[in-house]
Amino acid sequence: MRFSLGIDDFGRLACSFSDGEEEHTVFGADPPAALADLAAALDDARLNGFGECFWPISAGEYRWVFRRDNSRLRLAVLYVRSVAIGFQHVYWGETDFEPFAAQVRAEIDRLPVPSAS
Repeated sequence: MRFSLGIDDFGRLACSFSDGEEEHTVFGADPPAALADLAAALDDARLNGFGECFWPISAGEYRWVFRRDNSRLRLAVLYVRSVAIGFQHVYWGETDFEPFAAQVRAEIDRLPVPSAS
């Protein structure tokens, strides 16, 4: 799975990922908080087998769900505009946990993020 982070023209965290068949970009309105939540969710998945984080944006929020089964990781990314509509599936995929976690950490470390004001 390819994974990259950046800051878009609106100052949001933009995360693009692809598994060769599907390519998606999701956003977080508060980059420092989104990165911290993503790192914590990966740590939880490593330690407890499950982790999740939420990336709010002005029109809703993205929910990342990580489930680790031994060396494999299942990732589901969902989007919700309102509770009445419910969550919409954005992405579901499976990959090896450690290479993916290392790739995410490298992207987090590489990204210059302005501090929250």
